[in-house]
Amino acid sequence: MKYLSVFGLIILPFFVFAQSKTKKGRIKPDTTVYTKVDEIPEFPGGLEKLGAYLSKMKMPALDTTENTQGRVIIQMIVEKDGSLTHVKAIRGGNSAMDKAYIEYIGRSPKWKPGLIHGKPVRVVYSIPITVCFSSNE
Repeated sequence: MKYLSVFGLIILPFFVFAQSKTKKGRIKPDTTVYTKVDEIPEFPGGLEKLGAYLSKMKMPALDTTENTQGRVIIQMIVEKDGSLTHVKAIRGGNSAMDKAYIEYIGRSPKWKPGLIHGKPVRVVYSIPITVCFSSNE
């Protein structure tokens, strides 16, 4: 009996250390941003409505010595819930115009998110905007 209790004391620590702790509540959020998806994100109403939304933008007073025409490319992340984050100009006309577009697009209504296998995912999306102002001299 003495040997049995000594054997039990020797084996007991192995059972204690064999237990693993579970990580409760530590599910990492999916922060992957996709560039290719099954369905691309969409402005509510489609591209036509996006064009109409952008045409309603009030331009700030621009310095006429800077370039006020050309192409602005705005890039952002369309989140799973349709909100926009990380809105920035990756190519711009001038700094005041770029800032105005960034702020205006950032305030747009929630988009339809991009989908992979029917599930919403975070998608990087770019909007090319051609800008041309006529002078009223």
